[in-house]
Amino acid sequence: MASLPTAVRATAPKIARSALQQQRRAISDVHITRTGKPLIRTAGGRSSLGAHTATVFGATGQLGRYIVNRLARQGCTVIIPYREEMAKRHLKVSGDLGRVVFMEYDLRNTQSIEESVRHSDVVYNLVGRDYPTKNFSLADVHIEGTERIAEAVAKYDVDRFIHVSSYNANPESSSEFFATKGHAERVVRNIFPETTIVRPAPIFGYEDRLLLKLASVVNLFTANNMQERYWPVHVVDVGEALEKMLYDDTTASQTFELYGPKNYSTAEIAELVDREIFKRRRHINVPKAILKPVAGLLNRFIWWDIMSADGVEREFHDQVIDETAKTFKDLGIEPTDISNWTYHYLQGSRSSTYFDLPPATEREMREEKKYIHVLDDQVLSSSTLDALSEFYAERDTRAEQFAKIKAQAEARHAAGNQGLGGKLSIEVFTEEWNKSQFWYADETASLLARQLLDGATADMTVAVVSAPSVFVALKNILDATPPEEARPKLVLLEHDRRFAVFPEFVFYDFAQPLELPDHLKATCDRIILDPPFLNEDCQTKAALTVRWLSKPPSVDGQQPRLLVCTGERMEVIVLRLYKPLGLRTTDYEPVHARCLNNEFYCYANFESDSWEWRPGKEDL
Repeated sequence: MASLPTAVRATAPKIARSALQQQRRAISDVHITRTGKPLIRTAGGRSSLGAHTATVFGATGQLGRYIVNRLARQGCTVIIPYREEMAKRHLKVSGDLGRVVFMEYDLRNTQSIEESVRHSDVVYNLVGRDYPTKNFSLADVHIEGTERIAEAVAKYDVDRFIHVSSYNANPESSSEFFATKGHAERVVRNIFPETTIVRPAPIFGYEDRLLLKLASVVNLFTANNMQERYWPVHVVDVGEALEKMLYDDTTASQTFELYGPKNYSTAEIAELVDREIFKRRRHINVPKAILKPVAGLLNRFIWWDIMSADGVEREFHDQVIDETAKTFKDLGIEPTDISNWTYHYLQGSRSSTYFDLPPATEREMREEKKYIHVLDDQVLSSSTLDALSEFYAERDTRAEQFAKIKAQAEARHAAGNQGLGGKLSIEVFTEEWNKSQFWYADETASLLARQLLDGATADMTVAVVSAPSVFVALKNILDATPPEEARPKLVLLEHDRRFAVFPEFVFYDFAQPLELPDHLKATCDRIILDPPFLNEDCQTKAALTVRWLSKPPSVDGQQPRLLVCTGERMEVIVLRLYKPLGLRTTDYEPVHARCLNNEFYCYANFESDSWEWRPGKEDL
């Protein structure tokens, strides 16, 4: 049954035309379903089986496949007008046999447009172009093409017409794209007042021009430092909204602004992209007065999507929301944020080195800090004063020890010997619980150090990542090594700057896993790692550091020797992250100087006289 506005618009000529069509039915009005029963179209466009018949113009674009699939699996017959044979192949499997019907058309051919809509009870117009081509200007597509479609819809009195416009659609806009989209809205409302107008924000998805464009190496130039702001929207959410509009007659004559839950600048999205693909794409800012005419010339002589003058202009237009328009909320849809989907759509842009790593989720570590405030007028007991005196005395003693260690280190390093002379104790560096510092017992630290040095030669490099107690044990062993024996190079990657007293110290923050000196890349033959926190985010980022430091496998396929010491509950994550390096769970359990409640495991890609691999863990 037609909606009320449609019924009001119905006239006597329409009734006469309908009667004529009932008497003279074309052969194209009869289709055979997969059950073998004939599916006969009525003059109003609906089938005798009660399903909708929908025409989707622009179905071969990004948004098209999502609405076509949703309609077809609901039992609708979907008519897809197309221009190029190869562009519509993927839509053949969107629905059951006979539910997706293809009709060749031309946007300038009124008859082909009318043939596409005359049996439908809903028409979607997704046709759009964000850059001009040699055959179609933006006005040709957005205004004239939309006008022909709207006139065909009105001629055959289609129940519903849903027109997809754009955010910032405004006839007065300085952007030709936004201006032509604004004019098109006026055209469809004048011709077919019941039109539902949809204004989606910049769309992201598998075929988008947002995430994939920012991940591309050829996306170099910008004119506004990528500072334009908008609410990116998921293509799946827009497809769901378009489907719901078909079944909700209250959406007729309404305008919808469809946008995501969070506002971003393009620069902020570019940061998300770079973090997800583990690459830093370069973006060069060129003044608008130079880039816009150059882009216009490129677009004029190279007729594919490289750059257009209007694309440069749109960089200076932030998204403006029409407060009077309806939104996702009116359709009962909760849109999703782009940050939840970067891994899903950008994994293919990663190199093989990082392809199998989990999403680069950002979880800010909030640590509670406790401070003791002593009021000036507070009277302290004698025991409190004694405790304070002891604390200050211990602090001064450690400061003197640090000064001595630093002086010795500088002197020995200048002399070409990196040892400190004498045995050093990790106890000089007190543990700080808020930095998740827990030193190994001397026996454990020495055992792990010996495994790293076993078979090491003078041309090798041993990297210690977030395990300073093992580093101190290595220093003690090497200091006691005769000069004629091999002494591999050491490097300590540590967040605690107190260890900068050692010349081997390199500041390391697991939150920025690849911000390390270039000369260390792919140079390490032996690595030990103890990630500071027992969560997936920390373990994943620390794994990036290990891969970045590791030397490539030798000619015989031998991987660098690797040790990872972390909690037992991280086992599945650790074995997944380091599977390419051959890491497995050993039966050795590290012991801490101050016993921890968390059970710790030692993971290694080699067996030794100190441990064997645990059976049955290699497939995790």
